[in-house]
Amino acid sequence: MTSILKSDFPILQKKIRDENITYLDTASSSQKPLAVINSISDFYLNSYENVHRGMNSLSIDATEAFEGTRETVRKFINAKSSNEIIFTKNATEGCNIIANAFSSILKEGDEIITTELEHHSNFLPWQSLSKKNNLNLKIISLNKKGIISEEDIINAITDKTKLVAISQMSNVTGQIFDIKNIKKKSNSKALFFIDGCQSIAHMKVDVHDLDCDFFVFSSHKLYGPSGIGVLYGKESILNNLPAVVLGGGMITNVELDDFTPALLPNKFEAGTPPIEATVGLSTAINYLKDKDFYSFFDYEIKLRTILIEELKILGNIDIYGNDEYTPASSIVSFNVHGKNHNDIATFLDQYGVMIRSGHHCCQPFMKKINIPGSCRVSFGIYNSEEDIEIFLKSLKKTIKLLS
Repeated sequence: MTSILKSDFPILQKKIRDENITYLDTASSSQKPLAVINSISDFYLNSYENVHRGMNSLSIDATEAFEGTRETVRKFINAKSSNEIIFTKNATEGCNIIANAFSSILKEGDEIITTELEHHSNFLPWQSLSKKNNLNLKIISLNKKGIISEEDIINAITDKTKLVAISQMSNVTGQIFDIKNIKKKSNSKALFFIDGCQSIAHMKVDVHDLDCDFFVFSSHKLYGPSGIGVLYGKESILNNLPAVVLGGGMITNVELDDFTPALLPNKFEAGTPPIEATVGLSTAINYLKDKDFYSFFDYEIKLRTILIEELKILGNIDIYGNDEYTPASSIVSFNVHGKNHNDIATFLDQYGVMIRSGHHCCQPFMKKINIPGSCRVSFGIYNSEEDIEIFLKSLKKTIKLLS
């Protein structure tokens, strides 16, 4: 079966060394449909100007497009208000904004909970904040299969826990966490900060239903351009957090000895934003809605299941974070016995097969299971069973060459 959407992505029509591209690295960054590429080009050709500051027609039109994206995102994740949608340069910046904002709020003895499965972007800010404020950083451990137990997260939460920072879907193993269930069972007043970088591109996200307090994601993993991310936060909480990035656009008044911050969302959006990338994000979301991309979720799980079974048949392969009882989607991390993960990825590229190799910005995971890194295959809406066949054929050739 060939993906009916592959033709929407110009780069996937390209050949590398006379080989068709088999792109299996969507967890790192998704490819972009022509609709997104055209929307950015059209904006630069016909509509570009700075936003919020101008009285001219171009600036007014650009501002309408920019703020229109905010409303598109609000609807996409079902936030209550567009004031809860903060544009950032990426999800990493969103994590750091909240961590820095809480540096003046959390005090010695307060707890933050995270896990060994987190991307460094949802780990290092909390580690740094905990050291700075002498907080208790509780890190939930992986089991031998590379899986985090939701019950372990729930049981770790105490009256001293102020923040729980976890991903909704792991970028290493694809493990999916039931955020709503974790929060409900914990029966805690702790705030929940959710890294949604992987989940946003594969499953329906409803922040109101999840009842999370913060949710971050990046456009470039959602088939949109790089340079733009989203930080969602409950309005009641964001209103009481200090602005941490200061400059133009985030004030209402400046005196020589003080300033008054702007209201939401401008309070957290200092400086000129990536305007064209914001327009591209809106196009990406509308493209996905037009393609009913939620319907691809089950198919991506099917692709993951097929690949895992084929790797087991091939033999001499370790697969990480795989358990038939643990929900997961679209990502498979593995190593071939006796072969270096980077060598595998390098040789696969000779056949036009593109995967990721390394620690995937999750060194605590790698160190816990005692490996330097892994190969990672990750699927997107343009992938098909045919891509798995090409990958497996190329992997067998690669193993033979490296033997």
